[in-house]
Amino acid sequence: MRSSGILLIFITLIITGCFNLPSNGEDKFTTTINEQEDVINSHGMIVKNLKKLDAFIQNKAGTQRVVHYTIEGDPIFNDLKYTDQGIEMRLDNSEDTFGSPQVTTYTCQNLVRNETDKLLSYTLTGCEGEQAKIELLQIPFDVMKQDKFEFVLKYGVNLKNEINTIDMRLVKDLQNGEVASVSDFGLTEQERGQIYKEMVLANYLDEKELSTECNRKPAVSYDLTVQINNGERHYQWTECQNTEDDAQMTELAQAIIKIVQAGSIYKQLPEVKGQYE
Repeated sequence: MRSSGILLIFITLIITGCFNLPSNGEDKFTTTINEQEDVINSHGMIVKNLKKLDAFIQNKAGTQRVVHYTIEGDPIFNDLKYTDQGIEMRLDNSEDTFGSPQVTTYTCQNLVRNETDKLLSYTLTGCEGEQAKIELLQIPFDVMKQDKFEFVLKYGVNLKNEINTIDMRLVKDLQNGEVASVSDFGLTEQERGQIYKEMVLANYLDEKELSTECNRKPAVSYDLTVQINNGERHYQWTECQNTEDDAQMTELAQAIIKIVQAGSIYKQLPEVKGQYE
């Protein structure tokens, strides 16, 4: 009789375990963060893999996770999935030690990307329930809200070109051994806002893996110093783009250069008189 009782308990455990297994096709959620695939938001100032979210909107299919870090450093998970009913979002804040742990699922019709001069936002709209709209992600870049924002960008062969808002200096390499410069250089409010926006979207505050190695002769190099409020960041890299961060920072530098070159002050400088070989 004792053996029969043990056998009955064993069979019961097996059956119970089978009913607890997820069915085929059921989503399996994890609190492990994928640094390459997840969109990771640190207070709107550093947002990694943002292009993944843009691709999710563009493709209108598949899944995408957005992870928000709290001030205390705890992750909050937003798992998005396209379904026949629209976009399903699973909000999981169970890792937030200062919140009320819960998992909530919403069904919405659209995910809308809206970009202005001061804010990039991603909003779920047409949602069921009391919240018709849910703000998924916001990236602010209003330079007027910063106590201080100045920078120095040196670029080109031997870093002879310079855009310097700290010392109010603009230098253009004429590529014939001479340079032309402006000693009272300044940006317009619009230009300053555009450049700050480019920096935020390039995650300039994030740790960068940059390389100064380049086998091209002559090679274009970049040197960027940013002063933001009470902090300062410094970056050096080359056009060879040995890393993904090199490529991203080169895009940022080119965007800054384009904004400045379109301005009236730069246009007053003489044309380049030579070239590097």
